[in-house]
Amino acid sequence: MIGLRFRRLLIFALAAGLARCSDAQESKKEELPHPNSLGELQKAMSDVIASNHVTGAGVALVSGGQVVWCGGIGKADIAANKDINCDTEFRVGSISKSFVALALLKLQEEGKIDLNAKLKDIAPEIVIKNPWDATNPVRVVNLLEHTAGFDDMSFSEVYNTHDPRDFPLLKVFSAHSAQQNPRWPPSTRFSYSNPGYGVAGYLIEKVSGQPFDVYIQQSILAPLGIARGDFRLTDVNKPFLAQGYQGRPAKAVPYKEIYLRPAGDMKASPGELAKLVQFFLQRGKVGDTDLVKSESLGRMEYPATPLSAQNGLKLGYGLANYTETEGTVVTHGHSGGIDGFISIYRYMPEQNWGYVILVNDISSGKALGDLNHLAVDFLSKDFPKPQQPSITLPTSGLQKFAGYYEPRDPRNELFRFMGNLTGGIRINAVDGKLTHSGLFGKAETLYPVAGNLFRHEKDPVATAVFFTDTSGNMIFSASGIDGGYAERISPIWPYVRLLVLAGCVALLASSLVFALIWLAMLLIGKLKDVKHLSVRIVPFLASLCVLILFFSFGKAIGEIGNAGLWSVTFFVVSLLFAALSIVGLLLATSVIRTEIRPAVRIHSFLVSLACCVLAVFLASWHLIGLRFWAP
Repeated sequence: MIGLRFRRLLIFALAAGLARCSDAQESKKEELPHPNSLGELQKAMSDVIASNHVTGAGVALVSGGQVVWCGGIGKADIAANKDINCDTEFRVGSISKSFVALALLKLQEEGKIDLNAKLKDIAPEIVIKNPWDATNPVRVVNLLEHTAGFDDMSFSEVYNTHDPRDFPLLKVFSAHSAQQNPRWPPSTRFSYSNPGYGVAGYLIEKVSGQPFDVYIQQSILAPLGIARGDFRLTDVNKPFLAQGYQGRPAKAVPYKEIYLRPAGDMKASPGELAKLVQFFLQRGKVGDTDLVKSESLGRMEYPATPLSAQNGLKLGYGLANYTETEGTVVTHGHSGGIDGFISIYRYMPEQNWGYVILVNDISSGKALGDLNHLAVDFLSKDFPKPQQPSITLPTSGLQKFAGYYEPRDPRNELFRFMGNLTGGIRINAVDGKLTHSGLFGKAETLYPVAGNLFRHEKDPVATAVFFTDTSGNMIFSASGIDGGYAERISPIWPYVRLLVLAGCVALLASSLVFALIWLAMLLIGKLKDVKHLSVRIVPFLASLCVLILFFSFGKAIGEIGNAGLWSVTFFVVSLLFAALSIVGLLLATSVIRTEIRPAVRIHSFLVSLACCVLAVFLASWHLIGLRFWAP
């Protein structure tokens, strides 16, 4: 839960978008109405906002290339009693990346940059340590497709709490150089990275000779008719900006400046982003003028560099524009999130419709998912929903894909262990079918579309692929925005590791329970003459440290980039836990056996051993001595 909370509250600050819905959410979706008229849709969306206690949402619908509704539901500012409308500005987070990619595509069309060029040839001042440079150099296109292998933001790279708002991007990269070092060969797998788009923004500045946001405003926003929307918070857009909220009851979230401005600092209204959707539907035209060539938009909408694409999987993350299957419909677009706000825009060029949904409440992921589903269901209701037929493969042909797959594409290197612990994928070949499940979850059938391409039941096209990498390892890759590049390994260690950790947690919990018993005995004088109380106390204190670590981690999220009370508490207590674990084990093994009850000594030994094992795991995960204020 710590990892999930961290991802939602910190890393999702500039995230790509929504995670795939859980089974419970899917069942909830089935309960949503199927609106047949605009009035029914507006009511259904209002019901979602009300039932989920969401502050508010701005919505724009485009059908037949025209805006059929642009408005708001709920409040832009609770304290000021201000309603949301078509012109209300929202922080749209990672939707910003779409404008960065469009700017680079336009610069490429003008002959000022080649997206296939090596990054080191264009910007050698950005130091990158790439062990695979001879065969897999980092190219500009890798930044835009998140296939450079970069890590995501470090703690101190998120919020700008003390530097000028326009702090030079190159100085940000210099202070956090490790984030720009590939963790695997570039052009092999997708892994979302905000620093990559920071570098992309810097390239706009270097090539155009202007600040990236000035170039985007003049070359993209102004031609689209986006007048107030801007990466900067200005006197023009500030009066229209909604207040962001979080939590239940909703609490106002302060406006925080960010370092990686190209990755997520855009402000825009539903009406303004509707113009972006229309631009995509009109295939790059603004009126009768080609702002960007239609072939450039076509390249933008699908990935080309990852091995999954090279092995036949068409869907995925293109150039700040990713595909998503929803209700048997494939849509394009991007989503985003930043403090107090979550957002999404999607469109389907084949059916000439699209939509924008902006929510000023970051705690409303489920509501945004429901609104997204309602919009797709309504806009696609009059169109056929073709589904690619499956082929039949013999069980022997499926068996080669079976096995246990461990994730190899962590978005945040610090949280690689979370994926390894809980993100494993089991693929089984049973009765002529291939099934897909998590470590302990319910299996879903994968339907073959081609020899190595598969889809889930409701997917209209292939959304997963199997292939072997250059080392001969079998890889399973999926098209979702959350990534999906897993390598087949033996399942023995993943399950043993979970059992070991579960045993450690159980022993630590027993120490806390026994402490209550010993405290009661101490109060009534039963432990008055007992020797070696430290053998009991030290393991208890170590176990207590684990509880404090859990609690302080959650609190330290609000202090990212600063050495605050809770971030320092986590740092100190993690070191204390490691020290107490070692001391407890030494005490339990060195105490004279005749001077302590065997059951107490054995229990203290087991608890201390569990603490040491857990400390080893935490150290290997780089959580011992973790500093929330450091790169």
